[in-house]
Amino acid sequence: MSGSPFQIVLVEDAESDVFVIREALEQAGLAFELHVLDDGEKAVEFIAKIDSDNTLPLPCLIILDLNLPKVSGGQVLDRVRKSSRCSPIPVFILTSSDSPKDKAEIAQFGATQYCRKSSRLDEFMSFGLAVREFLEGADRCAGASAQ
Repeated sequence: MSGSPFQIVLVEDAESDVFVIREALEQAGLAFELHVLDDGEKAVEFIAKIDSDNTLPLPCLIILDLNLPKVSGGQVLDRVRKSSRCSPIPVFILTSSDSPKDKAEIAQFGATQYCRKSSRLDEFMSFGLAVREFLEGADRCAGASAQ
């Protein structure tokens, strides 16, 4: 079992979605700390801060909405993948978009997983299980390794 909680960054502007995502992760039994950024500009600033300070820990996972104020999710993902330190971080896209254009753009920028937000609570809860299975598989995060 992990010695410390998984550090997860959630870039999401809808408070109701933040609530449901947090609930899904808790219901999955995942030990985590969720750091919420409510627009794309804050996410880009967060990445720049990590790049400029090697002492800052890297998150284990970034959960990213595509439809964000100020800077789009696609632009945030592009910035993550061009980052000197953040580029290897897995990025799960969690969005209401089912647009082929969005899927193509996200594939081009290297998203780890593309998930549609569901209006059904049980499907949303399965997202938490998918995150847990991903993170607990084969040392996905140095910061959550056993102490």
